[in-house]
Amino acid sequence: MINTASITDLKQNTAQIIKKLKIGGKSVVILQRSQPAAVLVDPNYYAVLEEALENSNDLTAIEERKNEKTVSFEEASKKVNQK
Repeated sequence: MINTASITDLKQNTAQIIKKLKIGGKSVVILQRSQPAAVLVDPNYYAVLEEALENSNDLTAIEERKNEKTVSFEEASKKVNQK
């Protein structure tokens, strides 16, 4: 179930909505004129989401580079030592 609260309710009952967030779930969708306007997210869940996004970005970068030419460690060391 998606937790929701109106902006007016958020203004008037901020502490209660945050308590609802901590007890009842990972997020609360804030509605403005019955349309989603923002999302409040539990800090721990936010950290999980950020980590998942970083992992996804890393996997995308790996996938994009998997066919690139590689250089051995020895070759890279020689180039660095020449400078």
